[in-house]
Amino acid sequence: MGWVLVADSAQNFAGADARFDLGIDTASDDASLSLFPFGDDRPLAVKRFRPESTMSRELLATLAEFLGEAGVERTQIGRIAVTTGPGQYGPLRAGIAVAQGLALALDVPLAGVGRLEADAALVRPEAGTAVVAVHDTRTGPAWAAYEVVIGDAPREVVAPSITSYAEAAERAPRPALWTGEVVEALTAARDAEGRTGDTVAAGSPSSGTPRAVAIVRIARVRGTFGDPAGVDAVYLRPPPITKPAEKPREQ
Repeated sequence: MGWVLVADSAQNFAGADARFDLGIDTASDDASLSLFPFGDDRPLAVKRFRPESTMSRELLATLAEFLGEAGVERTQIGRIAVTTGPGQYGPLRAGIAVAQGLALALDVPLAGVGRLEADAALVRPEAGTAVVAVHDTRTGPAWAAYEVVIGDAPREVVAPSITSYAEAAERAPRPALWTGEVVEALTAARDAEGRTGDTVAAGSPSSGTPRAVAIVRIARVRGTFGDPAGVDAVYLRPPPITKPAEKPREQ
């Protein structure tokens, strides 16, 4: 599933003085990259990909290929935005580590943007309808609700949390446009709650505009590019870490 869309000719941005914002999203199986020329809200290039082995092994090579196809040198990257979660532990950490390392090496600022608000920013609800973005954790939804206004960053209405499907259906604002990983269990809970005014966004996280586009736009609007060391992963529950086995004591 790899593709690159060049929205305009890279030759229009030729020269060492051309600068770009880079977006890196590895919060889900369908990862993505984006490049925006400074001062332009349209991406120059976008790539969606799914690693064949692990994100930690493939991300740097994919990024190098992406920049090469777009005709952009690493030294032309002026700012970076990266998804901070929630998401899968390994891929999420790999994306943040690469973004931080690249930002430090190039001496450029880094912004962290949440996965759920990025998903919310990719849909256009009817006036007065909240957007509920969902990440399915298999034990229940990680979700949050936002007010989405075109040209602005999503405004948080309900903070991100992991709950039961029933609680999500009960607590979410009404009416709502649901987006992200709206699985069958969540749909059943919404129906049981009698949420007849709700709708579900067309498509899925693996179709439409990639998340890497949204995170750059949100970081720009909020002006959150800053110290790379200040960006870290967001976990709504502690990652599962196996406790090391105790060594037998010598007698």
